[in-house]
This record gives sequence, C-alpha cells and structure tokens, in this order.
Amino acid sequence: MQPYQNIPPADGQQTGFPPPVSRAQPNPTYTREKRRLRQSANFFGISVILYFAVNIGAGVLLNFLLQLMYQFTGRQPFGNSEVSYYLLNMGVYLLSFTIAFGAYLLLVRMPLRVAMPFRPVRAGTVLLSIPATFALSIAGSILTSLLSVLFSVTGYQPVTNDVATPVTPAGLVLYFILLAVLPAVVEEIAFRGILMQSLRRFGDGFALLVSSLLFGMFHLNMVQAPYAFLLGLWFGYLVLRTGSLRISMILHACINFSAGVMSILMKGMGEETLVMVNMVYIVFWISTGVAAMLFLALRAHGPLRLYPAQTWMRTGRKLVVFFTSVAMIFALLAILFFTLRNFVRV
Repeated sequence: MQPYQNIPPADGQQTGFPPPVSRAQPNPTYTREKRRLRQSANFFGISVILYFAVNIGAGVLLNFLLQLMYQFTGRQPFGNSEVSYYLLNMGVYLLSFTIAFGAYLLLVRMPLRVAMPFRPVRAGTVLLSIPATFALSIAGSILTSLLSVLFSVTGYQPVTNDVATPVTPAGLVLYFILLAVLPAVVEEIAFRGILMQSLRRFGDGFALLVSSLLFGMFHLNMVQAPYAFLLGLWFGYLVLRTGSLRISMILHACINFSAGVMSILMKGMGEETLVMVNMVYIVFWISTGVAAMLFLALRAHGPLRLYPAQTWMRTGRKLVVFFTSVAMIFALLAILFFTLRNFVRV
C-alpha cells in the first residue's frame, strides 16, 4: 500500500475514503404538516390584525355618527348618553369579533357544524361545573394579585378598562347584556369554537393550550389575562369532554354576571362589610367548587381522553412554528402594544 499523497485520483480509482453521503431528504408529511400549521397561524394573525383595525375604525365611525346625530337633533340618541354608551360598545364588540373570526373561518374553510358543536349536555354536569368554575376563578384572581405585586416592584401596575356601571333601568339591562350575554356567546364561539376546533387536527392538547393562551391575551391587560387563561383551559376541557359549546357559554355567562353584580353591590359597601362579603364569597365557592370537582371526577366515565396528536411535530415545536409565523408575530406585537397601554405608574 502506498502512502497517501495529495494527488487527485484517476477516474474509477479508489480513494480510500467512504463515498459522499447524500443529504437526508425532509419527511414530506412533516413538511406538509408544518406548512399547514404555519398557514393556520398566519390566517389567525391576519384575523387578529383585522380585529384591531375594525375595533378602532368602528369605534371612531360609530362615535362620529352619534355625535353627528346630536349636532343635528340637539339631544342624545336613544334618550340618554348611558344607553348610547352601551349600544356603541355592543356595536363595536360585535363588529370586531364577527368580521375578524368570520374571516378566519372563511380562510381555514371549516364547516360551521365543525366550528360550532352544540350537542346536548346533561343538566347535572352543568350544575356541578358552576361551583368548580367559580373556584377556579378565585384561583385565577389570586394569581393575578401575585402578579400585580411582582409588577409593582417595577414601578408599574396593571389595570383593566372596566365597563361603566349603570344608573338607569335601561342601562342596567344593557350593562348585563354587554358584560355577560354577548361575551358568553361571542367569545365561546370564537375561541372554544372556531379557533380551538380549527387547531384540533394538530392535536387536542395543542388546540386547547393555544386557544386558552390567545383567549387570555385578547383581554389586553395583565389583570384579566392569567384569570382568563385558567378559565380558558377549563372551558376548553369541558367543550372537548362534552362536545358542546353550550356548557362553556353557560359558565362564562355565570362568571361575568356574578362579576357585574358584585361590582354594583360593592359600590355601596363599607370597608369592613366588603372584606366580610369577600371572605364569605371565597370560602363558599372554594369549598363547594372542590366538592363539585371531586364529584365530577367520580361520576365521569374515565378521564378525558384527548385525541392523540397524529402529527410528526412535538408540542413544543408546534408552538414555536405557530407563534413565529409572520402574521402571528405582527399580531402579538399589536396585542403587546395594547396590553402595555393598560399599565399605570404607581
């Protein structure tokens, strides 16, 4: 054997080195899945941007029309400014969600019967889920309080834009429609319906997590976001378990209605009474909620079985692909911008 020399071998002559290895071709199924997930993420990112555009544009336009009517007639439309305020907010809310999530539904080409499952739900399941939901809402409130303490170290405090409490009977009716009825129907169709159902082809666990994260982010403030994320997980779990949006709509309405009632009642309470009412509220719902959860677990026919993710990508990789898609990045920046506006210096 001759020693190695740095001389190019002649054609057909052995070099003594292994032949070059061709690059592994990407798995076509993996590539197709990644492309579809990125496409869904971009579609939703576009819908989020559309939501903000409609929300701002509709708010300005409707407010301008109301002011124009006032200039010509010399009086507030609908009799008083309170009614106008609630109707304006309801109009902007409905337009924003309907156009944004309607566009997403069209882009992903999902049938309505798939996007909005409405199977019958047992009354017992709904009744047991109510105290469990209130217990989770209290846990979310505690988490929010802890985060507020952490934020206060930076010199800033998260705040929320609460709906103004009513002073007239007509305003009271519209207040609860805006606070409890509309969000329960619209947001459940949007997040547990259209969004979560569209992502289930990538795995139930992934769909539940992403829809809950975005549900929390959509509140645009760090007071409600952690609380909404926890409830989003619970509502999504129940929708997957029962195959119906009915239960999440009922629970969502109960939570928001209770918050509205407490907000009105607390305005006339003294500090000591307020502390006592809060303590009774917390103890009652925590104790009944834990009992309800245990009973639900015992009467359930086995644990919730999420459909296994028949996918090539792991959950972590799917999250990276989803949230780093171009349109989603712009959507997240918009969400961050509006969330940061809901911080005040302390």
